[in-house]
Amino acid sequence: EERQKGPNCRAKARGSLSELDVNRPGLAHLRGKIGQPRPLFSGIHSNLQLCILRFLTAKEIVQTVQLLSKEWRQLSEHPALWRWFEARGLPLKCRIKILKNLVERRGKGKVFTGEMRGSKTPVILRQVLLDTTNAGFDDGIPTSLLREISYLTQISHPNVAKFLAAEVVGKTLNICQVRGDYSLRDYIKRHGQGAAYQMSLPTIKSLLTQLLSGLTELHQKSFMHRNLKPENLMVNKDGHLFITDFALSKFASLPHSVYTPEDPKERDRSGREASRLWYRAPELLLRKEMYGFEVDLWAVGCLLAELALGHPLSNGDSEIEQLFKVFKFVGVPEVGFPLQTKAFPKWSKINFTDICGPRHEALAAALIPGRESTFDLLQRLSNSVGAEGLDLLQKLLETDPEKRLTTVQALAHPFLQGEPQGSLVEFRPRSETHLAQLLEWEETNIPTGDYWKKQPALNTTMRSILVDWLIDVSVHFEVSDDTLHIAVGLVDRALEVIPVERAHLQLVGVACMKLADVLNEKSKEYYRQENSIEYAYITADEYSPREVVSMEKKVLSAIGFKTLTPNTLWFLNLYKEELQVEEETSHISKYLADLMLLRHELIGIRPSLLASAILFLACCVTGQFPNKQMAPMYTPAEFTRTVTCVKEVWMDARTNPLMTRYEAINHKHGEIDPEGMWPPPTQDFQWWNSE
Repeated sequence: EERQKGPNCRAKARGSLSELDVNRPGLAHLRGKIGQPRPLFSGIHSNLQLCILRFLTAKEIVQTVQLLSKEWRQLSEHPALWRWFEARGLPLKCRIKILKNLVERRGKGKVFTGEMRGSKTPVILRQVLLDTTNAGFDDGIPTSLLREISYLTQISHPNVAKFLAAEVVGKTLNICQVRGDYSLRDYIKRHGQGAAYQMSLPTIKSLLTQLLSGLTELHQKSFMHRNLKPENLMVNKDGHLFITDFALSKFASLPHSVYTPEDPKERDRSGREASRLWYRAPELLLRKEMYGFEVDLWAVGCLLAELALGHPLSNGDSEIEQLFKVFKFVGVPEVGFPLQTKAFPKWSKINFTDICGPRHEALAAALIPGRESTFDLLQRLSNSVGAEGLDLLQKLLETDPEKRLTTVQALAHPFLQGEPQGSLVEFRPRSETHLAQLLEWEETNIPTGDYWKKQPALNTTMRSILVDWLIDVSVHFEVSDDTLHIAVGLVDRALEVIPVERAHLQLVGVACMKLADVLNEKSKEYYRQENSIEYAYITADEYSPREVVSMEKKVLSAIGFKTLTPNTLWFLNLYKEELQVEEETSHISKYLADLMLLRHELIGIRPSLLASAILFLACCVTGQFPNKQMAPMYTPAEFTRTVTCVKEVWMDARTNPLMTRYEAINHKHGEIDPEGMWPPPTQDFQWWNSE
């Protein structure tokens, strides 16, 4: 009734309800004879009661209404009420009931346990002070947190931590995800310590299966965790395990790129950081820059041993000590690290399962006395997991990454047969799983390009000028082509949801380039970051560092931290890797991929289709066609239209004065002389896109 009488009456109703306070004399008529408040809305349908409560703020409900009585508290904790508040942008901190302050560290900020109001879901809330974590300077979201949030928004699996929300409020970043009852470290301790430790074989198998299932999901989506350890695995009272803490995770694109090595200053570690070494693969300890998902499988092997033993398999205080302990147990690798391992004793590799069979005595003779600790560990492991468990352990702790098991192979091992594994993922080549993931994201994460009606102050020419400038910036900062394409994708997604004045278009562009840089380039997080100062400077100080950071936060909030936008270059690189195209063809296709960024008409074309058309035309120029054929993903009509669009843009770049003025792209690709290269004549391309 109040809603129909107009806003003034609604304001009065809101004011009267917001003043509820059981301690005020004016509310004495709400109390019964025994001093308990009577239900104000008795006899009114519960849905109408909830509608009335919506006139209050969340703060008023928590600080006033919930204190009135048990009935009021139950009504004000109704899930529907808090879903209504959440849908209207209620700040994350207001949606959580804080229960306990767990920890307060400079790098991690404050960590709280709590529960979501309404649903009662147990959660962890991390509050990160962005200036404090960066030596007193707010440079935006650091690499580790940006990657963690971006990746978790793309993952939904029962054995991976459920991400609930993230928000930036001023200089504070709030991250919320579902909480587990114990860390795996604490869960292991609950099964005894030392000689009293005992975890049943079914429990070990169940936990290992869940870990491998969650890890399979990550790897199928092209994510490496890179920091699996007991502290980063949560276990509920019912034995449900899930993976958490993605601060060191990385999206593994194809082809493989160089990854960030461990920083030299990390050699001297605190005890908390040193434990990370115990689960790191030899290739990481030896600071190899090219590695893959195999590093996570080594950690799984270490965790399997720890579940069986009740303590870490090896616990070195430094990289060197850890390598000594690892090689003493598994043997020094004969290939792969000849220079790094020549200083180690010549410990030979052994067969773990010999401890269980007739070769037991021979194994004892080979290991005692020099490697007696290895023999003792194998004895204890055998008693816990048997020969099949030891065989799986050895295949996970393989020092040659190429011979190490994958998650799918590990789940199919006889040791885990009979365990409930849900729907097992069929083993497929890396290129197939990566392509499948990009195609899935392509359905939801790419911009449509239909945003000009929402941007009356902008036009397509302004966007082209901005993209040309971003190409120049990418050359100046020496960032990868991937980073450039990610940045332009973020610009288009931001323009779809954020109204932008003409004077701020360049600010959106530079903020998105900074975001892409922090997300995709090698992390420099060990040191104080001043990226915003550098990117503000590149605008000729048109904007201040504070404005760059503010726009970055605004963009992230607007797109829900979903920064992984599939782009043409990702698909193009994947196709080139699969088809093994010639270098000349590769250079031309890169130029065309950059050229297509300049034209807004192509935003709505699926990147996978655009990449295929680009590669086809590049092959037409060089005459170097691959032996393989492309996978059929499009109709002939779709492919024909796209090839025609690419040729038209290419021709415009040679003849249209509005396009020829963009010099940054020609300067970047000067080695192939783009100004002297013309689109090829139309050729029969039916074979390119057919069975």
